[in-house]
Amino acid sequence: MSKQKSLTEMVSIRTLEKIQDNFSIATGISCVMRDLNGNTITKMSSPSELWQTVTKNKEISDKAAKVLLQAFDKSIKTGQIEIIPRYFDLHAFLAPIFVDGRIIAFFIGGLTRFGNPNIQMCTEECAKLGIDLDSFLEMYWSLPLVCRERLEACANLFKTIATMISQIAKEGTEAKAKVTEITAINRFLEQEIMKSNEDLFEKEALYHNLFNTINDGAYVTDYDGIIIDINQTGANILGYERHELIGKNMKTVYVHPEDRDAFLVRLYKQGNIKNFNPFVRLKNGQEKYFETNSTVIRNSGGKIIGVQGIFRDIDHRIHSSIIEDVTTNTTIESTSDNQSAHKAS
Repeated sequence: MSKQKSLTEMVSIRTLEKIQDNFSIATGISCVMRDLNGNTITKMSSPSELWQTVTKNKEISDKAAKVLLQAFDKSIKTGQIEIIPRYFDLHAFLAPIFVDGRIIAFFIGGLTRFGNPNIQMCTEECAKLGIDLDSFLEMYWSLPLVCRERLEACANLFKTIATMISQIAKEGTEAKAKVTEITAINRFLEQEIMKSNEDLFEKEALYHNLFNTINDGAYVTDYDGIIIDINQTGANILGYERHELIGKNMKTVYVHPEDRDAFLVRLYKQGNIKNFNPFVRLKNGQEKYFETNSTVIRNSGGKIIGVQGIFRDIDHRIHSSIIEDVTTNTTIESTSDNQSAHKAS
């Protein structure tokens, strides 16, 4: 039996990199081709600054290589694409390249993010890497924002491109003609996938605009109550800077932390709570009553993964109510005394 040829023996690296570059331009996703042993075939297209930075760490690089080879093994057995955790909470896709019915190489696309980062996790990661949080977040947010379904769509659409690569390998046709066909496919990718990404960015921008301009405090926590994000208004109300609150558990600002635990039990059961009045301690030690409306955040599978809500200071309202009650009672007592005095006279 003759030895199976490598991909580069059938298709020039220049042609492969041209195809790869077109795909990267169309989708905005970094990509590279590797052989069955994980060795790089092509130069990575549009490499992310984050990936270049973190892979200088041997531990991270070795772990990523191990995960990748495990994904190779699984894809070889199933012949299907794989969505893999590439680093931190970031993902990539793995698409097999077939020639004559055999997987001969893999196409890897990523890093991509599915949402915004967990600040506490980012802080811990920065300590491991020895870089500052602002730099890490800047690199993180520069990654393409896609949902899992869109990442899978990118991988599946690449199967069409992989078929073209297979045809080039089998027929030995001129690369120029095939690259033109690939470019046409990428135009379709650009129209379909980039439109979806634009929709996601628009929604994210709308969310942040609303989040940062409302007059009430607004916050997002994970399932365990760790503050993922809080707007500047909310931080000001509590007397903190935003970075002082992000990464802390929300119940640390409660005068009675057990009230927060009871609140979450009720919230996770009902799905939302309106007009809850926690007693909160500000940074300066002052204690006030607040009003909050909160709702759960669910993932695509319906699982609760966090909480989002708005809050406002209603301490003045509570005190006004108390003063009004005292005044009313005093007036009633005074009237009663006057009536008694009138009868006595």
